[in-house]
Amino acid sequence: MKKFLALLIVLIVALCTGCGEKIIYKSITHDEATKIIADNPNVIVLDVRTPEEYEKKHIPNAISLPLEELRNGNFASIPDKNQTILVYCWTGRRAQDSAQLLADKGYKNVYEFGGIADWKGPVVGAEIYKHITHDEAQEILETNSEAVLIDCRFPKDYEARHIVGAVFVPKEAVMAEDFSKIPNKNAPIICYCGDGNRARQTAKLLVEKGYRQVYEMGGIIDWEGAVEGTEVE
Repeated sequence: MKKFLALLIVLIVALCTGCGEKIIYKSITHDEATKIIADNPNVIVLDVRTPEEYEKKHIPNAISLPLEELRNGNFASIPDKNQTILVYCWTGRRAQDSAQLLADKGYKNVYEFGGIADWKGPVVGAEIYKHITHDEAQEILETNSEAVLIDCRFPKDYEARHIVGAVFVPKEAVMAEDFSKIPNKNAPIICYCGDGNRARQTAKLLVEKGYRQVYEMGGIIDWEGAVEGTEVE
């Protein structure tokens, strides 16, 4: 009986010790995540949303590893359990589930920082700006005093004919990171060109440079509002 009690005590102590050493993850803010990414070039940023969501919009250099893949035991892209891993999703729920799963599997430095829905840092992807109609563009300009309409064409095209109130910011200026005419990255920026192509290219560049509200409204070719320029009668 004494031997049985002694063995039972040993087992209880071992279980309690194991519980005390359970690895947990930590929840951090976007600002804290940004600092870790900046300070640690070897950090892994995991996007645990679906591949379709990742393709549309994700944080630069993030690895796509959906929650379902983790649940199926796919850890091939993160072999080092001592490496710092930052996890995010869209709003935070899947990030929390994924972070807990990683911690349960023995990953020692796991942080979740919520979702990309309210991320203020740079993003990349196929759908990183919004296409709007001319009517929607006019409504934004009329209701938001901070909104800026930019003409992304070449100088000669802008001088010949442009929308009244438009600021000349060609695609080349954005590529050269000349943002002097659009300093507020939180203000709505509406891009247009001749037929829409340069506007889409410029809108994509602006989002990659950290602009939060970027819209593309196509071209001036079918604009029905007021215009001005050297070739306007």
